[in-house]
Amino acid sequence: MTNAGGAMIQVDIVLTQNFPMLSLTLITEPLRVANRELGKRVWHWRVLTATGGLVLSSSGFELHSAPLDEQRADIVLLVSSYAPEKALAKPLLGWLRAKARSGALMGCVDTGALIFAEAGLLTKAPAAVHFEALHGYREAYADQMFADRLFDLSDNRCSSAGGVATFDMTLALIARFTNRDLSRRVAEILTYRPTEHLGPQQRMLAETSLMRLDRNLGRAVDLMLVHISEPLTIAEIGDQLDLPEWTLARLFQRHLGQTPSEYYRYLRLSQAKNILQNSSYRISEVSRLCGYENPESFARSYKRQFKETASQTRKR
Repeated sequence: MTNAGGAMIQVDIVLTQNFPMLSLTLITEPLRVANRELGKRVWHWRVLTATGGLVLSSSGFELHSAPLDEQRADIVLLVSSYAPEKALAKPLLGWLRAKARSGALMGCVDTGALIFAEAGLLTKAPAAVHFEALHGYREAYADQMFADRLFDLSDNRCSSAGGVATFDMTLALIARFTNRDLSRRVAEILTYRPTEHLGPQQRMLAETSLMRLDRNLGRAVDLMLVHISEPLTIAEIGDQLDLPEWTLARLFQRHLGQTPSEYYRYLRLSQAKNILQNSSYRISEVSRLCGYENPESFARSYKRQFKETASQTRKR
C-alpha cells in the first residue's frame, strides 16, 4: 500500500463532542511534518463531525468541522470522548459502515473502539483499548475483538489505546502509505522514540521504567502482572528468577518502598478498581479476577488500600 507515486492521501478525522485534543494533535502534527519532509502536500486531512459546526474538546477548545459526506477517503480515524455511548447515533454508525465498505482503512482511538464495536467493524480485526476499559468492553461486546496493546495496524484496521500511543499509530500509517524511512524521520524531528512494546499495556511499566531501575525488579513485577488472577507466592517468583526472597525484599524496599507482597497486593487491587469503574461485573467476580478466592478478604484489603469499599467505588 506504499504511495510510491506521491499521490494524495486523504484522511478523514471524525470527532465527537469532548474529544481529547492530544489525540487529534498526535495525528495531524506527524502528518504535517511528513508533508514538510516530502516537499509537497501528499497527506491531506479534514475534521468531520456527525452534524458539522463547532466541536468542543475535553480541554475546552473549539474547532470548526464539516458534516459527514460521501467524499472519498483513504483513511478514516474516529476520535471519541470519554463517554462514547453518547455518540452512538444511527447516522454516524451507518456512515462508518459505508466507509468501511468503500475500502477505506478504518481507525479508532481509545474509546472510539466502543463505537466501532457498535457499528460491527471489529469482528475480523482487533482494536487496541486502554487497559482501564478493557474488561468492560469485553463484557459488553463478547463477539468483538479488543486488544490489550498500545496500538494496532493490521489489514484495513488501525487503532490506539489513546494517549501517546496515538503517535505510534500515526507513524505506522505513514510507514504503510509512504515509507518506513519517512516514518523514522518524522519521529526524529518530533524528538520521539517510537515504542517497541507490543505486549499488554501495564507490563510496559516493568519493561521500561522498572527495568531501568533494576533488571530483576522489572522481571519480578512482570511476573506479578502476568499472574494477577492466579497470584504466585513471593517464593515462587524468586524460584522463577533464581533469586532468594531476601534479595527480592531488598530490591522492592530500595526502589519502591514496599515489600514484594505489598506491591503485589497493590497491583491486584488497582486492577480491581479499574474493573469496578469500567464494567458491570459483580464484586465477587471482580474479587476472583484479581486473585482473591475469599470475597471477605478482598473487601478488607480493598478498603484498607483505597479508604472506601468496592461498592462505594462503583457507586461513585
